[in-house]
Parts: sequence; structure tokens; C-alpha cells
Amino acid sequence: MIPSTPGSHAKKLKKRRVKTEVTFRFHDARISSETVIVDESLLPDAHPGDVCQVLDQSGKLLFMFLLKAHPPELKAKLSTSDSPLQMSVLSGSGILASHRGSRKVAIRVIDRQDAEADLLSFYTKDIYLTRTDMWRIPASLVGECVSQGQSIEFIKSLKLTINAMHKRGRQVKTSFVGPSTRAVFRSYSVRYLIFIQMSREMWFFDETGESYFYKIINSFLPELFRHWREADAQHLVSIVMFTSVDLSQTSTSLPHGVRSRNVRDHYRIVVDRMKVSDWTSIMAALRREFSSFLKEVLVQTSPDGSKEEISGTLCPAIKGNILEAINLAATQASRDLVTDDSQRGNVQTIIVSPASGVFDVEANLLHRTTQILMAAGLSIDIMCLTRMPLHVVPLFRYRDSNNNIVHCMPHWVDISFWRPSLPIDRSVYSSTGPGSGGVSLPFHWVPRCRIYEIQMMGVMENELSGISIDYLPQFETDDDAESFMDSYDDNVMRSSKPYARNASYGNTASSRNDHPLWTTIQNPSNPTINEKLSAVIHGNWKHIFPRRSLNRSVKWRSMVSPASLPVTTETFPSADEFFRDFSSTMYEIKVNPKPEDDLITLHEFIREMVSTRIGSGFQIVIGSQVEEIERLIGSSSVSYAQQPSPAPDRVVQEIPDHPEGIRVYLSMGTQIHRLACISSSSVVVQIFRRRDQDRQLEQDVIYRPLMRTATDDKFITRSVRFPGAHSLYYNWLQLDQFIFGLTDCLADPLLYYRMRFVLIPTELQSIRHLQLQLPRVESTLDKMNPEEIRLDGLRKLNANFFRSRYKSAEEKRRERDRKIVSSIPELKFYTSDLSAFITQLIESAGEDEKYGLRRKDSLITKPSERFDRSVKLSTLAQEIQGERGIRLVDRRWHWKLHQHCFVGSELVAWLIENFKDIDTPEEAVEYGNELMIAGMFHHVEHRHSFLDGHYFYQINPEYSLPPSVTTFVTQPSSADSTKNSNTNSTNGSGSSTNIQQNQNVSGNRTSWFASIRGGSSSSSSQSTAAANNASSVNSIIDSTKVVTSDSIDSNSSDSQVMNDSTMSLDSDWNRRSQQFSSQNEDRTRPRVELSKAITIDVDPQHKSYRRELVTLHYDRLHNPVSCYHIQLEWLNTTPKLIEEAIAQWSRLCDRSGLKLVEVPVTEACLLPEIDPFASLARIQFGIIPPNIDSTGDAVLADKLFFHKQALMKLDYVLDTDAASTLEAAQNGVDIVYSWGKPHFKYAQYVHKTGATLAQLVIETGEFLITRNPLWGNRSGGTNSSASSVDPEQVRKETIDFILNRTCELEEFFQSIFDKYLNRPALAVPYISESPTAEAYFTGDVAGSGHPGAISVAGKTRSDSSLESGSPLSRTLSSSPASRRPPPPPPSDTTSTASYIYYDFRML
Repeated sequence: MIPSTPGSHAKKLKKRRVKTEVTFRFHDARISSETVIVDESLLPDAHPGDVCQVLDQSGKLLFMFLLKAHPPELKAKLSTSDSPLQMSVLSGSGILASHRGSRKVAIRVIDRQDAEADLLSFYTKDIYLTRTDMWRIPASLVGECVSQGQSIEFIKSLKLTINAMHKRGRQVKTSFVGPSTRAVFRSYSVRYLIFIQMSREMWFFDETGESYFYKIINSFLPELFRHWREADAQHLVSIVMFTSVDLSQTSTSLPHGVRSRNVRDHYRIVVDRMKVSDWTSIMAALRREFSSFLKEVLVQTSPDGSKEEISGTLCPAIKGNILEAINLAATQASRDLVTDDSQRGNVQTIIVSPASGVFDVEANLLHRTTQILMAAGLSIDIMCLTRMPLHVVPLFRYRDSNNNIVHCMPHWVDISFWRPSLPIDRSVYSSTGPGSGGVSLPFHWVPRCRIYEIQMMGVMENELSGISIDYLPQFETDDDAESFMDSYDDNVMRSSKPYARNASYGNTASSRNDHPLWTTIQNPSNPTINEKLSAVIHGNWKHIFPRRSLNRSVKWRSMVSPASLPVTTETFPSADEFFRDFSSTMYEIKVNPKPEDDLITLHEFIREMVSTRIGSGFQIVIGSQVEEIERLIGSSSVSYAQQPSPAPDRVVQEIPDHPEGIRVYLSMGTQIHRLACISSSSVVVQIFRRRDQDRQLEQDVIYRPLMRTATDDKFITRSVRFPGAHSLYYNWLQLDQFIFGLTDCLADPLLYYRMRFVLIPTELQSIRHLQLQLPRVESTLDKMNPEEIRLDGLRKLNANFFRSRYKSAEEKRRERDRKIVSSIPELKFYTSDLSAFITQLIESAGEDEKYGLRRKDSLITKPSERFDRSVKLSTLAQEIQGERGIRLVDRRWHWKLHQHCFVGSELVAWLIENFKDIDTPEEAVEYGNELMIAGMFHHVEHRHSFLDGHYFYQINPEYSLPPSVTTFVTQPSSADSTKNSNTNSTNGSGSSTNIQQNQNVSGNRTSWFASIRGGSSSSSSQSTAAANNASSVNSIIDSTKVVTSDSIDSNSSDSQVMNDSTMSLDSDWNRRSQQFSSQNEDRTRPRVELSKAITIDVDPQHKSYRRELVTLHYDRLHNPVSCYHIQLEWLNTTPKLIEEAIAQWSRLCDRSGLKLVEVPVTEACLLPEIDPFASLARIQFGIIPPNIDSTGDAVLADKLFFHKQALMKLDYVLDTDAASTLEAAQNGVDIVYSWGKPHFKYAQYVHKTGATLAQLVIETGEFLITRNPLWGNRSGGTNSSASSVDPEQVRKETIDFILNRTCELEEFFQSIFDKYLNRPALAVPYISESPTAEAYFTGDVAGSGHPGAISVAGKTRSDSSLESGSPLSRTLSSSPASRRPPPPPPSDTTSTASYIYYDFRML
């Protein structure tokens, strides 16, 4: 974009409105990709960067374009000798599709402000956009002219269409996108939650004679579904019937703003995640539930179980549990659930209520609901079945601390009143009157006065309660009667009684609008002008509306294509509130103006800081109010050290290319962030929070309603957690450091978005299909069986991961200098029980160490092996000089003093001890020379390269720590952050604690497994991630300071709040939050690492303007008959690029007989605690399995042996072993994954279709069966057969076989018992190369170069006694020496992975 020039460019408006007639032509994209090319010399007073309008001969606006200067050569190509260029339009662009007739048009230059649109509306379908994308997409269009219906392609992956544009409340066809243009994103594919409030009024009748419930299913829901069909919407719908039962019988006598405390809440999930294509079945299900709902919630069994009795009464709608239902709906959008559907937007909620828009609530719950909804970006639509009242709505009414009634209108609620279309009596019409245009209008008389006792006579009660209605007096004439009624009306309307209620509202201070997310109303029947304006501007949702809307109309647009929370807002505290009620903390981050290769620029850094906060629920604050705050903030009574000076004219919502001096305000609930770029090398962040925040709002609330899911047969008490404000308090300092690249991990892993996938082995289609999977060269070899094809597919998938691995510039330079290609780590396979294999691996590792057979790429690592060659130079320099580094002391040589130096041999020993991929002194010397070339250290006299000997070297100044290191400090009381940041402190002299040197590094090292059993452990150490976290900060941040105002309460810091909140969490939450944090624990023992983590680039074609990185965890050890695991973690990566990478992996897996299925990160038994809509069936065998205690067989002695065999028969595959099964192998070692410790309480299985999950409870022998909530979500072919599989049918078949088909179970038990009791026994050691199919499955391993027959317990294996593919295996050999595997043969290539089979099977 060419900016406009000042000065003479600003002419009078009448001159700028001059029209110039031109003749247009078309040009091909091969000539130029520019949409419009104009000879600017034809336009008077026009300059490049001006906005031009193109009009037809009638003056109709066709489109707009931005005037650009084009080279003369291009103009010459588009000109002819007799027809010079005037205007040329790109062929196929479509901007003149509506133009007909002559090719003569007029061009007019207009001001940008006159052309700038106020609002752009994007409609999406089958695509998931994050809030960060909703900020980045409009920002990419700033400075361009767009038209209605124009297709937009963002980063060459996200395709959207501009459906509408508005300017000053009017829709326009074309406009200019400026920095103040807002954007709204609406979706036709979301998950809808429809909550129906089954209060006592639901059984009442309205004035038409129809009950309120049948008003829903006969008119409202059919009309809603019709609108969805007409818009071709692809919504999923869940319908929940909820009510609150009053056990104290006082709900009708409670005063305003008060709810009964003694209640029992019920939720009945009728349908869940259903498409509305067959909406008649949904209506039928609702009718069935309505007929039995009242009995199910009111009739309870007595405590002794002898009888059933009615317990309680239904609460009226005004006293109902509407806020609890809203919080329950918000759990479906919780980040903990991680169920974002790649084809759908956010979760939307519609509450259908027979109330009139007034609800009594609790103040604390209202605050909690507001902050949770704003963090999740959710809004609520309330559909009332009554007529609109005469006062303002919606009204949430509560009692304040002084017992005064407070009425408020939340900004996150949109209310409508449903009035179905009534049949018109054609014989009755109203008289023609003024304003009717002479047209007779249909007239319906509807009573406005209702007496429920008369209305419900004979319906709800057998006897009518006493009603007294006074008779009218006798009148002599009609005039007397009319005069009496007029007088009566005047007395009623002029009475002061309605206004006498103002005394109960309390003083002005308690009734002021003291919350940014709702408007407090003094008198709902007579609101002030300011209250009316505050109520209709929709608060934080204002920027999605081009004009104000009325409550009396049904918001069909909101219910058909709901909008996401806008990125911008004008809601902000007043100046008095801001400086009186808010306290702040501040920190500064120094940015290198010339960043290293791995660090981002200042512009990218601020943009990522803003996008991360927007993705967390924040909104950018704009408008005059925040500019006034910025103007006053420098002169406020609160003083801040080194506070950036005010700059009200630099408050922006888009980040410019040169961000020096800008200010960005972001808000969410009671939090406000101020980002100030005070120079080209410094960014200051101020975090403001309300001082008067109720401490109870920071704690989690456990809500225990009675729920019945779509698959349950009765109501069950569930525990649902409503998170407190602590869940919104992040360690923003560490988060910003992570964004900038100063730290490698976050202290709180739950900040990441996570996805977990399993690769399920499936049957391939045919032999011909198998042959097509092999390359042409391999097709001439022996045919591969299905299992070998699957293993080959895993190798290819592993190679794909490493081709996408992100490499820093430093790592690329090292590989280029070494002229080698990084090898792909090999995958190791086994066919035995995992715990037995790990036990054998640990026992054999010690002997391998003695013989020098152990390699650094093995599954077992020493506590000291914390790094690999991809470590950052800054991090490595800090570690070398740290407490666990080498000695840096002053040394003399021939009377010459060399200060602060180290010996080459000591660094060689340290590299071998601490690096996973350095095994020999030669490799250490090679790597040391790479570090020397990179500039980390030098020889003291600059005479030698790096050598293994008594040579002195010094750290270069740019990597050297000063004698006194000042580490950065987080918020004053942030204990956790301070602990992480101070990890790397050294002593004042600059010398670190001596480490124990390895005196013999050439192969005579003491076996590090010799001291495992009962030996003393090494000193406490931190993981690589924690070390990188602390060390990389000090080398790049010059100073990071925190300044706290004098008025800040000591309890208001981030860490203190988080610590207090953590104390309030129960053990389940702690266990779930700590299962991913083993990286931050001390390592004092060797560990078996079952998976490996790498950082991959999901944007290899560089479509995006930023780095799109994801951490990928993959299994290093795999059983071919079990699931292979992949887990992804990211913070702010574009989801569309992740989906494209997943689709590519899925296609690769499909060709190899593997099915890529997404499963929850949390185990199945914990899903109901996170997702209240999840159903978990706990069942046992219909008959008792055979007694296996007397057999003495080790395999049959497994308590869950028959359970596992039953799941295998039902096509279930092992997903993850229980953590308890690995405890036997954890004697002296830690068994971990790269993402944390094993945490599954029970072994989990997944159906081959991926639709159902199952767990086995070893204590009780129960099966836990549930649907996979993420099955069928992902696009790109991950669930290609999703449409042909019914997950509910799979679940029912599983339950039916285990619980009901007893005869079949008995036969099954007997066949399994006989088969495994009489089986032959055999043990086969592992082999280091992939055997042939015949050798592997028949046991003829002699063909692979290994002994063919092995004698076990007096039996010699014969090929005829083996059963191919047997699922049972175990290790019989008890001698560690006999189980020690032979050394693997050397590999000829480093670019491919070789197979390693570990086979200890008993057939």
C-alpha cells in the first residue's frame, strides 16, 4: 500500500468529487495480477494511495479501488496505437459482474474517511477460527478496498467471504478497510445447547389455550430448525431440560431477589450432539420426556426404600436455577476439555423459559458467571414464551450486602419474546384508520389480564381456591360508568405507590453502575435515558451490531448464525473508577534491536503478545474513554517508577510496522493490560486488577446437581466445577518471555492447547491393495504381511515428523558445517507385556554398560544427560558457567595469569556426561570446535582450536556471566516464578560448584546402573526445560523490573492469588493439573523415556508471516498390536495449519493399515468430572468367569485376563496401560513420557472404529464404557468412516455382550480357558533387525542370523506348535545374562530408521 501524501493532497471536497469518464478494458493475469490499472494522469488532484469510486453512467456505485502508480512499461502493454490505456480490469475478478451495457464508466476520488466501512461481516461454515485469527484476518485487509461477496484467502489456507458491509448503520456494496473498521465473524456450523427451563409455569396455558411446553415443540423449535435449513446451517444440537425443586415449600413466599437455599436441581439431557436433519425424532423424544419429567423429579424413594413419595415442588421460573444452567453450558467451552471441533465454531446457548425476563439470582454467582462467559467468549440467548413486560428486560435481581434490591441488565444476554404466528380469521379485520394506508389489517384480540387460578381450573387442581372479585357499582347511564372507570384509571396511573419502591434500592453508591459487564437499573419501570442507552449498546458485544436492536423482535440472526465475541470493545471504567478501584503491577522486557536468528523482531513480539491475550479472552479497548485514561495516567496520584509517559494519540488496535511509542489496552472482566512500547528495545507491561474483588470469587465452586444424560436410565448426583477467577490469572511475565523465545517451556503446562491421537491397527483391504503400498523396488521382494506394512507405515510417519522438525538457524549452521544429515531416531518394537519388557530392559542395561554396548539413543538416560546438540548457545553457555557446569577459575602457566578459564579435557568430560547424543571424546571435540566457531569461547592465546587436553579456554564476553548476576524478578509475591527465574544464580566470584568429573571417558566408566538398587542418589537437579527456562533469560534480558504502586495490597499479586486458589482445589484437580508437569521436577535417578518430544513446523511452505510451531510427542516404544500415540501441544499456532498437517498424517496412515483417531487427553473415568454431558457406564460380567486360582498359570492368574480377552473379541485395542502396572518396573528408575508421568489410573482401550472407550477397574473387575467425545470431529480424513459408524450402537453392543448375553459369555470363557491352559510355551529373545514375515511369525529366526531353536522348561519349539499373531506374551527366562540382547549391528545409513524387535512371547 502506498500512503497518501499531505499538503496539496488535502483539497476541497468539491474538487475531490469531480468525476472523470474513462473507458475500461480487461487484461489477463499473465500480464498483471493487479485488479485495476488506471492512468493516474487522467485524474486531477489524485495521488497514489487515494480511494477511487467507479460509477456507471446512471451514477450507481460499482466498486472502489486504491489508486496505485504503475510502471510505464505495463501501461504500454495495455495500450494500442489508436486506444491508449485509461482503465483496465483483471479478467475473472468479478468486480464488474453486475455491470451491463457500455464500457464507459466514471471515476471519482473521495476521502478515505468517507469510504471507510464501520463493520465487515464474515460468515463461515465448516471451519474453526480462533479469536486470534479473528484479529489477524481484518488486520491483513487494512488499506484495501473490498466488495460484498468478495472471497478472502488468509495465509493461503483460510478462505472466507465478505457477506455484508455497513457504514453508519446502512449496508453498502463496496468500501475501504481502514484502521477503525471492525469485523464480526458469524458461523453456520456451531454446537448449540438448548436449555428448556421446566419450571412450574411450563404446565400452564397461555392466552391461546396452548401450554407453554407444547408452544416450544409445536412452534418455536420447528421455526428455529426451519431457519437453519433455509440457511443450510450445519449445527449440532444438544437439548437439556432443567428445573429446580424447592424442598422447603417456600419458593412462592420468598421476597424479591431471594432464592430458596434448600433446593434440588435436575438436568435431563434429552439429545446430545445431534444433527437436525431428522428433527421429528427430536420432537418425539421431547414429548416422551415431558410426559414423565414431573414424576421423575418429584417422586423420590424414601430413605428406607419402602415407598415412594413426592418430595418438594417445582420452583417458579423467576426463582429457578438459570445461572447454574448457564455455568453448566460454559463447561462445554472449557479449555480443559479440549474438544474444539475443526469444522465448527464456538458453543452457543439458547435458554427457553416461561418467565417474563426477570430472574432472581445470587450476586456472587452472577459475578462468577460473567467472568467465565467473557473469558470463554460466550453469549446467551434467552427466549421467553410470555409477552414482553412493560419494564426493561432482561433483569437479573439480587440483594446486596445491605439487603437492598439491585436490578441489573447483563451485556452478555440477548433476550427475545416468542409469539407464534396465529391463524387469521379472514372474516374479522380492523377498521381502516390513519397510518394504515387504506389497507385492512388482521386483528387479534388477546387478553392482557390473566388470573391463573381461573385459567388452570380443572387442569391442575380439582378444587378452585377462593377468589374474591368485587362487583362494579350500579350506574344509571353509560356516561356515569365511563366516567367512573376513567377516574379509577387516573387514580391508579397517578398513584405514587410504584415509585415508593425506590426507597429499597439504597443509596446512590450501592446502586451505581460499578461493573463494566452489566448496567444497573434504578427503576426498571421508569429507567433513565443513560440507563436505556447503556442497556441497548450491548456492552462488550456492541461492535457486532451495525445498529441497535429491539427486544421485542426475535433475534433470528443470532440464533441461526451466532457471532463470536468481537475483538474490540469500548467498555472501560471511568477515570474515577480506574484510579480509585484498580491496583497494578508492572514489568519491563528488554528487546535486542538486532535480534538473534531464533528471536523475533519487536513488531512480531508485540503482535504475538496481543494475539495471545486476545486468544485468552481479552478485547482491545478503543474509544475516547481509554484515550482519556491514557492522558491522565501520567499525572495520576499513583506513582510508578520508570512508568512510560502518556501517549493518548498512540492508542492503537492494529500494530504498525514500527511500533515505537504505541499503547495497546486490553481488558477481560476485571483485568486490564496496558502494553507500552517505549523504545525500539523496551516493552513495558502494566496489569491492572480491581482491589475490591471478592476473595470467594477466586475459589472454585463445586456444584452437585442431579443429572441424567442421554444414555443414563436415572438421575445421578454429579460434581461440576465452576472455576474461579484464579483460572484467569496467568504468569504473564513468563508467558511473554516464552513468546519472545527466551524460555523453552512454560511452568504451567495447562496453558497449552493439547490434542492426543492414537493410531489403531486396522485390516487392509486386499492383497492387491498391499502390493500397491510398496515402492516399485520393494515390490519384487518378499511380500510383506499386514503387520509389517503397518510397521513400515510408522517408520514413514516418523520420517515425516523429522522432515517437518523445526531447526534453528544455529542448528542449520552446525549441520551445514559438519556436512551431515541428522539421523532419524529408530523406533523400538516389542510384543510382550510393557512392564515385563521394561524390567528386562533395566536389568540388561547394566551389563550392556559394562561391555560398552549402551548407546545414548537408548530408552534409558542418565540423570545428567539433559541436552542434545540442538540446545541454544545462550542456554549452553549459562549451564557451563552454572552450578552444574565446569570449573572457571584463574590459572597460571609459565607465570602468566589467565583469568576465568577452563581446561579442554574438563569440557570434553562434561559434554559426554551431559549430552544425549555425544558418546566419545572425538564427538565431544568435534562439537567443541563447532561451539568455538560459533563464538562461544576461544583459546586464551588464540593459538589452538578446541583440543582434548590441558589447554586453557575462556568464554567470550557476549556469553560470559558478570561476577554479580542480577536475575529477573516477577511479581513481588510470585513464589513460583521467582523460583524458576533464580535457578541459575551463581556465586559472587563467578566460579561455580565443582562437578564430579569422569576420569575415564574412553569406555572404563563405572556402570551407572550399579548404584540403582539401594544406592545413594546424586544431587538434586532440574530438567532440561527448567534449565533452559532460567538460563536463557539472563543472557538476553538486560533488565526486567517490576514496580508495584504503594497502594497495592500484598495479597493482590498473581502468585498469591494462584497459590490460594490452588489450595482450594481438590485432589482430582491437582492430579489432573500435575500430570503434565514432570519436566519441572528434580532428576536424581535414571529414567526410562517412553516417548520423545520434538518441535515441528506445521507451515513448511511458509504460508503464514510468522512461525507456526507445535510440540509433538511420539512413542519411541511400540507394541504392534496396541495403539501408537501422538500428542500435540501449542500456544498460539493457527489451527487450520495444524489441521492440514493432521490430514497429511492421516492419509499416510490410511495407506499403511493404520487409523488416526483423536481421543481425549484425560482418561475415560475422569471425563464426567470435566464434561457434565459425558456418560460413563459401569458394568460387570453377566456371569462370573471361571476360577483361575487353582491353575497356577501366570497368564491366567491375571485378575483381568478374561476382561481383556472379551475386549479383544469386541475389537478393542489397548490404548494406554495403567500407571500401577509400571510400578513393579520402577524400582530405582523413573518411567516417564516426554509430556509427563504415566497418570492413567486404569488401563484404557479404544474400539477399532475409535467411537468408544473402555477401561478396566482392577479392584472391582468393572468395565467403564463411554463414547469418545472427540470421535468424528476432525476433518481431513482422520475419521473417514465416521459417517458409517454409529458410536451409540457400538457402545450398546459392548454393554449387551458383557452384561446380557450370558450363554455366549459362558462358551467364550470356556474356549479361552482351554486355549491358553493347554498352549505350548516359548521364549524368544529380541533381534536387532527386522526379520522376515515367516521368521517372525513362525519363530524361524535362524534365517535372520540368530539361533533358531530355543529350549525353555524342557520344551523345544517347533513351527507346528506356534499360533501366529497370539496376543499373549511373557518373559520366562530369569537370568539377566541370558536375556541380555546382543549388540545391534552397525547401520549403513543415518537417514532411515531400522527396526528393533523385543520379543518375549509365550505361545
